Amino acid sequence: MPETTWIASGKPEAAPDKFDLALAWIKKNRETFIGSVVILLAAAVFGVYFFIHYRDLRDTAWKNLFIAQQIGYQGNIPQAQQQLASIETSYGSTSAAPYATMTKGDILFAQGKFKEAGDEFAKIVNAKEIGAFALYNLGKSKESLGDLAGAQAQYSEFLSKSPEHFMAPEVHASLARTQELAGAKDLAKTTYEKIALLYPETAWAMQAKARLAQPAAPAKK
Repeated sequence: MPETTWIASGKPEAAPDKFDLALAWIKKNRETFIGSVVILLAAAVFGVYFFIHYRDLRDTAWKNLFIAQQIGYQGNIPQAQQQLASIETSYGSTSAAPYATMTKGDILFAQGKFKEAGDEFAKIVNAKEIGAFALYNLGKSKESLGDLAGAQAQYSEFLSKSPEHFMAPEVHASLARTQELAGAKDLAKTTYEKIALLYPETAWAMQAKARLAQPAAPAKK
């Protein structure tokens, strides 16, 4: 039933329809209305353009990344590194860029260039999808350089940030190994015990128990 209002005579009068009120406002504020519509349309068009443009950039970046990886696997390291650097520069806003950096680090690590590899991994330790992997690889780079304290710091940071990560058992094992190599036997023992407790019935637990079962080396006189 239509809304009504009362006039002075006491007789009901039909209330203005909301659509009529809207039309009246538009007629009264015609320029404002047209301006708002133009702005909204422009925003919609820009949004669609940005989405399509970003999607095209992302697809191109991933294609280039795949090509660069194949080039690297075929042994043409300089060309692969150049292609990966180009992805970082030209497609830095896409999700492929961190993976390009990771690939650069992996190639350098495989070449034994642990310092350079670590520098690449350090760039992406906070990346959303692969930050944890980069953090662990940074630890491995430091360990390969003989920086046991630095490696332990990276492994510990990984476990602090990503305790439920599927690589956590391996990182625990790496932490225990570097602690042992650094002469921190008590810390290594605690880490091995943690592995056995957190990951029972796994190969990591078996290895940890084996290390715990080994007799301590006699102290040097």
